[in-house]
Amino acid sequence: MDTNIILLVVGLVLVIGVLILLWRGQHGSGHSTLKFSLGEVFEMDLSLSPLNTAKAEEAALEATKDKGRGTARPDLTSIGTNSVLARILWVDDVPDNNVYETLALERLGKLVTVATSTEAARVYLSQLEFAVVITDLTRSGDPRAGLDFIRETRAAGNTIPVVVYTLDAAAVAEELSAAAADAVVDLPEDLVKAVESLAVGRRQD
Repeated sequence: MDTNIILLVVGLVLVIGVLILLWRGQHGSGHSTLKFSLGEVFEMDLSLSPLNTAKAEEAALEATKDKGRGTARPDLTSIGTNSVLARILWVDDVPDNNVYETLALERLGKLVTVATSTEAARVYLSQLEFAVVITDLTRSGDPRAGLDFIRETRAAGNTIPVVVYTLDAAAVAEELSAAAADAVVDLPEDLVKAVESLAVGRRQD
């Protein structure tokens, strides 16, 4: 079979698969753009305007309650039409603590890959393209694991945006920012907004 025909079939299957996933995740249709080219390399560029911001807000509210940070409903309407489909790497040794935050991000078109160790994160970063990395600060009893991970990532020349999601962000923000963390947050609403903003910025670079 001709190589171009094979590439065309593969490309169409991938596009259809992504659109089905987006439909299931967003429960509706909205403004989106899809660009792809077939040749030596298959490329796809898709942006998404989610229709279920309200559900993302509900998930962020549950996360806020779960963290004991109040009952005020997060306001994610500012994200609006700027929301984009993006792959996110989340490094945390206890990912179940972030279930609702993950749901909020997924509702906004973010595909979250979880790494429970720095070692696993290294492998993911070497093999896949991510728009943003989220990391905790303390992992497996090491209170500097997140900081060391950021320093290691930057030392390797990787400029991927990094968001630190940790308790009492204000107390550690200065040191983490000095290590080239792009955002340090402790509220679910701030996490979602930071990831969205950095993902949009990464897309525009």
